[in-house]
Amino acid sequence: MEMLIQTLVNGVMGSLILILIASGLCLIFGIMHIVNFAHGEFYMLGGFGAWLFFDRQLLSFGGPPTLRYLWAIILSMIFVAFLGIIVEKYIFRRFRDDLKATIIVAFGIMMILQASALVGFGATDKAFGSPFSGYLSLGAIAISGERFAAIVCGVVIIILMYFFILRTRLGKAMRAVAQDTEAALVQGININVIFSLCMGIGCALAAVGGALVGPIFYVNAYMGVEPIMKAFVVVILGGLGSLPGAILGGFIIGMTESFVTTYLGSHMAMLAVFLLLIAILIFKPTGFFGHEE
Repeated sequence: MEMLIQTLVNGVMGSLILILIASGLCLIFGIMHIVNFAHGEFYMLGGFGAWLFFDRQLLSFGGPPTLRYLWAIILSMIFVAFLGIIVEKYIFRRFRDDLKATIIVAFGIMMILQASALVGFGATDKAFGSPFSGYLSLGAIAISGERFAAIVCGVVIIILMYFFILRTRLGKAMRAVAQDTEAALVQGININVIFSLCMGIGCALAAVGGALVGPIFYVNAYMGVEPIMKAFVVVILGGLGSLPGAILGGFIIGMTESFVTTYLGSHMAMLAVFLLLIAILIFKPTGFFGHEE
């Protein structure tokens, strides 16, 4: 029973990280119609940003380690969001109506960011000093402070994202652009602003995922490769461009990976994830919340 509960906790944490990454992919694809293969590198930059701001103390903050770690997450999100906006404005915008070109460009950006991280940070793994002390005890189950923080932060950020998309004026403008770009233009919505905002938010969501897992594992230049593969599975499973689908798909994939890793080994987890994707798409080719074009 203890192993089952621990596996469940790990699955929840993994699911929330996947949802953060996949939600960013959904926003970028659903609104901008860009398949951003470089999304995993923005996740990687979020991890390195938190490492620099917290562990290396690139900017000196006072207060306890927990507060300094929170500031590191926020600064990483801002930095990566700003970088995403620059990439959208000066690179993706030039190929806006050409899906094939944006895919090639995204691969190029992915390679540039990976190479830049290797040059700037080296090939060795970077470990975090722990921002938390001790464990949180739930009966016989002990949860590390880093995992508990990842769960809490993941839930809060997902709720804030949905509130922004559904309730705010800018969020409604983003939904309008996603539904009909030409009609949104007629209504006076600035498409360029919405696209930049969408790219910034999507990259920030990936960055916070990297910042949250950094203290749990480590950061390196290739840390975004496996998560982005799983995130694409989540997006396809939930339905391309569907945020509710990203949440459902994220929990399905996260829980599957956690339980398979615990009982069959990590080498079987990725196999199980893709077999599950194939099995579901046989019966629901558009994903859970997708629709035929």
